[in-house]
Amino acid sequence: MIHHYQIIIQYKGTRYLGWQIQPEAMGLTVQGELNKALTQISKAKPQSMGSGRTDTGVHALGQVVKVSIELEIDPDKLLKALNGNLPEDIRVIHAKNSDDEFHPTVNAISKEYHYRFTCTRQPTALQNDLIGNYAFDLDVEKMRKACQILVGEHDFANHFCQGTDVSSTVRIIFECDILEVPQNEWGMLPAHYIFRIVGNGFLKQMVRLLMGAVWNVGRSKISIEDFASSLTSSPTERMGATAPPQGLYMVRVNY
Repeated sequence: MIHHYQIIIQYKGTRYLGWQIQPEAMGLTVQGELNKALTQISKAKPQSMGSGRTDTGVHALGQVVKVSIELEIDPDKLLKALNGNLPEDIRVIHAKNSDDEFHPTVNAISKEYHYRFTCTRQPTALQNDLIGNYAFDLDVEKMRKACQILVGEHDFANHFCQGTDVSSTVRIIFECDILEVPQNEWGMLPAHYIFRIVGNGFLKQMVRLLMGAVWNVGRSKISIEDFASSLTSSPTERMGATAPPQGLYMVRVNY
């Protein structure tokens, strides 16, 4: 008999080719490591379904996953067993019983992503895997205006990785802002910014492409008006480069 569980996992994505399982010859994935741990625990082939894909090098603080295994186990014991079989850069932080009807993607109401970045000429020694750097002077108030333009329903055809099949490129953004984070008390992480965005769904590389565009607004390479006009179905020139993966975090999924 198949038993279903809902877990929340955190991972540092530096070593992984993203969430989605790949042929073993291609390299490690988070889902692949999770499935290995589930196999060790249940002694049978598991199924796992994440709330969204993350790309190579991208991190997660709250990836929601439905796992289905041929084992009935207390969720707290499942959490401990998984963490005992997973690499140290993947941790299960919550587990509970689920059912066959739950779908981590379809049932999601909103998702929140953060992109952490500095804009210094010389990044710190310890930020490389965890915070992106864009080494230019930025007008943060202009960037905040661009964030406010993103709030609402828009067509993001100009802000996702082309070649990916999707039924629609229209998404709703509920919240978006630039936050400031002071240097932590030990000085391990520098003062930096967070591009925070909450929406009903995101296209492949959409957040990283929006980050690149918002950076260009901050440098006055593109105007607020041009940025706003890109949020239509009409093809335009790309508004900015794809931001590096290490600054991006899947923060939470709301149901």
